Amino acid sequence: MRRRDMLKAALFAPAAMMIPSLGTTADAAEERGKKKKEPGVCVLCYKCGQVKGSELCCKAGAEKCPKCGLHKGSPGCCRLGGAKKAVRLCTYCGQIKGSDKCCKKGTVECDKCGLDKGSPGCCRIKKEEKTA
Repeated sequence: MRRRDMLKAALFAPAAMMIPSLGTTADAAEERGKKKKEPGVCVLCYKCGQVKGSELCCKAGAEKCPKCGLHKGSPGCCRLGGAKKAVRLCTYCGQIKGSDKCCKKGTVECDKCGLDKGSPGCCRIKKEEKTA
């Protein structure tokens, strides 16, 4: 029995010593677990229409729009159309990503932010340059 324990220790000790050197310590695992926020990403909450995670998101007592039921004047007010999950805005045009208005040519560009003027993301997210 003792020989078996010694053999296990001899086999697994180098691996245990190697793990911290490979960056798999608890701190490193915690760092990897944290999601890095992408620049320019804007997600609208489907429940209230505000930017998800902002101080206005799902704020109690906010005035609701009689047409859509979201917060009146929010970026998603009368634009989300009964979404069932959070809606991501396109960082190139500011429209709802994947919608028929997304990256459509012939739209008017906002002087301040460069996104489609009047889009939900207009002056809320920073425009990203398209890559080849």
